[in-house]
Amino acid sequence: MAYDTSCSAGREKAPKAAQRRGVAMAQRRRTAIAVVPILVIACALAAAAVIASAIGPAWFRSRYETEKAHLLRGAKPLAAPAPESGALPEPVRRYLEVTKAAQRPPLTFAILKQRGALRIAAGKPWMPFESEQVYTLDPPGFVWLAKARAAPLVSMLARDEFVAGKGNMLVTLLGALTMADARGPEMDLGAGLRYWGEIIAFPEALRSRELRWAALDARRARLAIEQGDLRMAAVVEFGGDGLPVAVHADRYRDASGTQVLTPWSGRMEEWKPVDGRLFPTRWESVWHLPEGDLSVVRMQILAVQTG
Repeated sequence: MAYDTSCSAGREKAPKAAQRRGVAMAQRRRTAIAVVPILVIACALAAAAVIASAIGPAWFRSRYETEKAHLLRGAKPLAAPAPESGALPEPVRRYLEVTKAAQRPPLTFAILKQRGALRIAAGKPWMPFESEQVYTLDPPGFVWLAKARAAPLVSMLARDEFVAGKGNMLVTLLGALTMADARGPEMDLGAGLRYWGEIIAFPEALRSRELRWAALDARRARLAIEQGDLRMAAVVEFGGDGLPVAVHADRYRDASGTQVLTPWSGRMEEWKPVDGRLFPTRWESVWHLPEGDLSVVRMQILAVQTG
């Protein structure tokens, strides 16, 4: 008796094919089930990023405005007693004369609009920024808000402050993710030196009761600062026109997480009339390292408001 072997083989192969199709479908289902959580997480992260980019900057700005208002509420006009002319070094006296500081009313606060670029280390890219800085003279203090472009569509929001003798640098990504929140004795000294190194651009501040001046030569004067428990020192350098050109001091610098006392200079250049007063329109912050000078901040002053 003859058999149809081709039909028999087909009947044998059919179950195997169906089994393979079943296995493949099961694998696809398992893959789909595994992919769903990943997609959900990715969508959640994307949504969180959108929300952070929308809400974070507004929240950070609101926080700054609150700190700014608190600083200004406590400010008083600087009414330091005027020392005898012989009590100030010659370059300091000349600065006061050139700027006609004696003819100005006592200063309470100053608000600067700034634009510039900063970098965190040598070889790192410069990040453009826009900023606002508020100073008070009595009590001495400042708060600074900056928005820097770290990458396309990615911004860093930073707030530096020196209030009641305490310094704090807060750096965030999009105003939501904290990247640094530095505080402590080294920050107090660093922020204090930043304040006093910058506030001398306002000649009214030179007679503050916290300052002690000593002559070095015709172009330089030593500045000792006694503010509460803080003790700081700097050398102020003046140009041939009688205006300050730099402040030199030892400041703490972050070196891979370690605070290192490092020679530093704050340079002020291109003095011009700005909103009714003579003011340095370009500032630069420079660390003097063994391998050479490292410029970390370059800033242009766009507007000055005083009261």
